[in-house]
Amino acid sequence: MMLPVHGHNVAMITDDAVYLDGQLCPGVRGTSSDGNKAPGAFAWIGVRDLDDDDLSRLQQAVGVDPVFLSKAHRSLQRPGLDVCGDTVAIAMTTGHYNAEDTSIDVEEVLLVLGRDFIVTVGARVTPPTEPGADADLAGGPLAAFRLVLDLVIDDYLTLLDHLDREIKQVERAVFSSDRANPVEQIYRLRRLLMDFEQATAPLVDEPLERLVRRRLPAWIADDPYSANIGEQALREIDRHFRHIDNRVRGRRELLDGILNANLTQVGIRQNEDMRKISAWVATAAAPTLVAGIYGMNFEGMPELSWTYGYPAALGLMVTLATSVHVLFRRKGWL
Repeated sequence: MMLPVHGHNVAMITDDAVYLDGQLCPGVRGTSSDGNKAPGAFAWIGVRDLDDDDLSRLQQAVGVDPVFLSKAHRSLQRPGLDVCGDTVAIAMTTGHYNAEDTSIDVEEVLLVLGRDFIVTVGARVTPPTEPGADADLAGGPLAAFRLVLDLVIDDYLTLLDHLDREIKQVERAVFSSDRANPVEQIYRLRRLLMDFEQATAPLVDEPLERLVRRRLPAWIADDPYSANIGEQALREIDRHFRHIDNRVRGRRELLDGILNANLTQVGIRQNEDMRKISAWVATAAAPTLVAGIYGMNFEGMPELSWTYGYPAALGLMVTLATSVHVLFRRKGWL
């Protein structure tokens, strides 16, 4: 299920909703502090960025420690994990392909997970509010947590698919017969993969693997949905991240190979051009040699007074030029 994407909403808290048994509770806001949420319901609050007012509202609404949340938000520059009581905070990065300028937009994501709430900070996703879009949230905040992780993985896979298509186009251009030199495209894709690798490499060892090794809050272990976000599920998600990281590294090595092949192709084409030039120069040199000899006009040259001397000299020129041309064609220089 794809979550709705926010475009240019400048509000801090972009959306918030309350779900019960996977169904949206109309008219109930996750940031409400009047205690009108039904037992068993959980709140999903989407925040674009945090300020003091947001920290205060989140503390009143879901009880998250503002000091803990502010500290976790400051650590968005690098993926990491922190636990405070029953609250788990995971910072990670995600990437999106920008088709307009063929670049990668790297975004930071902070997931704050509690017994009856989930807060997404800096994410492009917001709580689903359309009818039927909340069917995957029956497992509570753990289901929402898994949903966001799956979306991050899908974004990376989509980005890889875009890069794969561009790499294939560059590869075809390198080995095509139109003598193209796509070195700029190769370097641009190489740079994109470097940015991509910087976003995915830190996810290989943390934060999810650290979450597996650390003791989870008791409510996660006791939650009926914990099988979907327990150690086995987290290891499966880790394998996805490792697979993505390996694909990025593989594409980088492939581009290195394409760049080397392109340089080799350029060298081969230059050698072919030089051989053709040399062959044509040698072909033209044969009649020039004959013309130069008979152009000296020495008195002791009997051919100068011979009646058939001129046509014989022309015939010799043509014969020599043809012989040299045939010789170079047999050698593959022409």
